[in-house]
Amino acid sequence: MRVSKIMVGKGKTVPVKGPEGEWLKTFYSVEAELDEGEDPVAARLGLEQLLDQWLQGEVTGPEDIPTLDLGDLDALPWLTYKTKEPAKSGEAGWVKNPEHFSNFDSPVAAELAKALKRAGKKLELGEYEYSFSGKESQFISRRPVKKPGSEEESQPKGDSANDVA
Repeated sequence: MRVSKIMVGKGKTVPVKGPEGEWLKTFYSVEAELDEGEDPVAARLGLEQLLDQWLQGEVTGPEDIPTLDLGDLDALPWLTYKTKEPAKSGEAGWVKNPEHFSNFDSPVAAELAKALKRAGKKLELGEYEYSFSGKESQFISRRPVKKPGSEEESQPKGDSANDVA
């Protein structure tokens, strides 16, 4: 049996100040799709570590949470994998990660990179799934989200992120 998806959830309940003996309950769950050959135990441990970090309150305030506008993300200069031509809306593509390229100064891409770091491996926003690509995460990739049973599922709109030069 091959495990292709894993879901991990963790929570905590802590007392809060107040005369009523109030408690605050926090619960997070994360679902991840495993790549072919990826060790499910290692993936689970990684997800648990991520949830532990969230529960420890590493996010200290709203300034730490990236604000992403789907229209701004779509307006980034996405390029297709094969031709390196501008990608159309709804098409897979990639952009430079501004953390690795000093000649690409994009506040929107920088916020997306920040959000991807917080999310871990992948981030689904709107009609796309975003992830880092390249040996040193020097690129950000987007792929259309495949809806179960849709025609798009059998019609790929881009090639592998490994084709990025």
